[in-house]
Amino acid sequence: MNSGYLDLSVLPAYLSTVVLIDVAPGPDMAYMVATGIGGGRSAATRAALGITVGVVVYVVAVAAGLGVVVGHHPDFLTVLELFGSLYLAWLSYSTFQHARHAHLDAAEASTEQGSWFRRGLVVNLSNPKVLLFFLAFLPQFLGKSHHPVLQLLMLGLLFQGIGLAIDLTVGWTAGGFRDKVHARPGALRAMTFTSAGVFVILAIIVGAEALGSIVQ
Repeated sequence: MNSGYLDLSVLPAYLSTVVLIDVAPGPDMAYMVATGIGGGRSAATRAALGITVGVVVYVVAVAAGLGVVVGHHPDFLTVLELFGSLYLAWLSYSTFQHARHAHLDAAEASTEQGSWFRRGLVVNLSNPKVLLFFLAFLPQFLGKSHHPVLQLLMLGLLFQGIGLAIDLTVGWTAGGFRDKVHARPGALRAMTFTSAGVFVILAIIVGAEALGSIVQ
């Protein structure tokens, strides 16, 4: 169906593709697993919402024409990638320090989890692959829309709505394992070390890709 401003006839194919993309294992899913293990379901919820806000920023930017800017300044993406790698490395370090030195009570844990939203937001905004993906993927489903900006906004928001549901499912599942061992400090500490290790791996992957772009 084409309402003039929006072409809804593309949605069946688009939504099917989005579900397949979102359920495929990747860095975002690994990050949500690490967050759920490191902070529990509450942290996973905050992180997923932070990721959502970050994606919405990219959706709006792409719809508003950020592709033109990236085309003239491709190094902008490399800078973002390097920043993301450093931030993930810092997350790994802080998580590792927490596992070594602290067993937080409920009040302290609640205070710490207040930063998970910011972490999810920063990690997502510093991942230029999100931007590149939207630049390459969303325009394929413009259809016969008479208003490309509105069509791109609709597609991007639908993409993130599905992504949010999947992120929450993954994060809550991982957080459920943490909740089950919360009364066992040794097991909880081991899970937190695992979370730190995942952040290290993600930092290395993102950093290697950024350095690869510089070498090329």
